[in-house]
Amino acid sequence: MLHHRNVAVLCLGVVMILATGALSQTVINNPAQPAQGIQKVSLVEQWRIGGDDEDLFFGTVGRIQMGPDGNLYILDGQLSQVQVISPDGEHIASLSKEGDGPGEVRRPGDMYLSDDGTINILNGFPGKVVSITPDGTPVSTVGYSIDGKQTQFGVFIRGMATENGIILGGINMTFGGGPLSEQNYYLARCDAEGNEINRLAEKSNTIDYSDFRLTEESMDFIWARMAAGPDGQIYLGLDRDQYSISVMDPDGTVNRIINRSLDIPARSDRQKKIATQIIEAVAVNYQAPLQGLEIEDKEPAIGNITVTNDNHIWVSPGVGDEALPAGTWAIFDVFDPDGKFEKQVAFEGSFNRNRDSITILPDGRILVTTGALDAFLNQMGAVNDADEQPEIDPLEIICFKIEN
Repeated sequence: MLHHRNVAVLCLGVVMILATGALSQTVINNPAQPAQGIQKVSLVEQWRIGGDDEDLFFGTVGRIQMGPDGNLYILDGQLSQVQVISPDGEHIASLSKEGDGPGEVRRPGDMYLSDDGTINILNGFPGKVVSITPDGTPVSTVGYSIDGKQTQFGVFIRGMATENGIILGGINMTFGGGPLSEQNYYLARCDAEGNEINRLAEKSNTIDYSDFRLTEESMDFIWARMAAGPDGQIYLGLDRDQYSISVMDPDGTVNRIINRSLDIPARSDRQKKIATQIIEAVAVNYQAPLQGLEIEDKEPAIGNITVTNDNHIWVSPGVGDEALPAGTWAIFDVFDPDGKFEKQVAFEGSFNRNRDSITILPDGRILVTTGALDAFLNQMGAVNDADEQPEIDPLEIICFKIEN
């Protein structure tokens, strides 16, 4: 299932969790089937924006956040703007713009909101957090520092706000001459100025640009498989091929691990094609010619994690289209606040789970962004799949509530 993904650069190795208290953690092992079974639910439309509306156009949708004021803040990575939408779907304002001045960004990849409503936009490269108020007034611009020294070659991928600082994730790069480059993926807790306090996870690799190859395994990190809960805890799916969620305090202490038994099926030809398209899209942004690519035989065990205001954990499992109940197009595993596999929720309708994206809001409403994958491929300069979609339709965001 497609969610908001930020596909970055090549990196090999194993994701390492840098946590304390590993011996005291609680492990919850859930069976393959939920306690309450599968529930097919109807989505009741509330409003829609974009699409053929000439007054509001989206290039890409990089992140959607709900503010303390109830408004939705939608990051457009292509237009370098944040669109502000009221709870009823009315367009309120367009914030920020492309540039290098105060409050401006270029090709931002992510965004998070502070408790006071400050909008924090993650500029991709050079990696920096550009903060503005809800009315667009510039607040600050900070980078990422380790031991008081700001990194020079860094890319920001993800950001989250917690009660005990901010969580920043990205890639630091060092160059030793010749065709080699050291790349380090990281997820770290930082203070308000971007100074690293402690690192939560990392993965590194040496890239040889003289024989430049991309593999899905090497590109994998936890960018989509992470969430911050309303209680300040952090939820991480560290291993691509394991259905396991580490729940930790901001200091990196793992207090519990939530597992679920899941037999991941082989990918369909369509899933393989989409995975290949994404890797090819990433390759377009390199100077070195791509010598080869490799994709995995199976989908990731976890596609995305969301924690709602009631501390329920919504997870998109790695399943094939044939696993969906008749008449549905998307399915989620729902865990209760204690980590017990409560139910599966399948959405009725006919959207395309491989090309449209889903955002679950903290209050339980559902946003569907149509054509999200094609917009991403277009932004990256890749060729779209002419067989499935000969033209790129304007992005449209549709808000639903689940019918009880």
